Amino acid sequence: MPVLQRFAASRILLYAGDHLLPHVHVRLSDGRECTVDIETLAIKGRIAAREIREELEWIASNHPTLLDEWRRYNP
Repeated sequence: MPVLQRFAASRILLYAGDHLLPHVHVRLSDGRECTVDIETLAIKGRIAAREIREELEWIASNHPTLLDEWRRYNP
């Protein structure tokens, strides 16, 4: 479970052998977690987009790298 990026109140993680379409996990410092689809930035979980605005911008700007990492950990 590599941590791809750290922010003041969150971390972006990628799980090996994960399910579904390419996505990352955003875990907030309060313990809440959601998944974000790398392609569409769709959020699944009980976290509002406004709470992870910076994280969504980072995911969007690192789209190709994140897809490569997803494929490496989830062949």
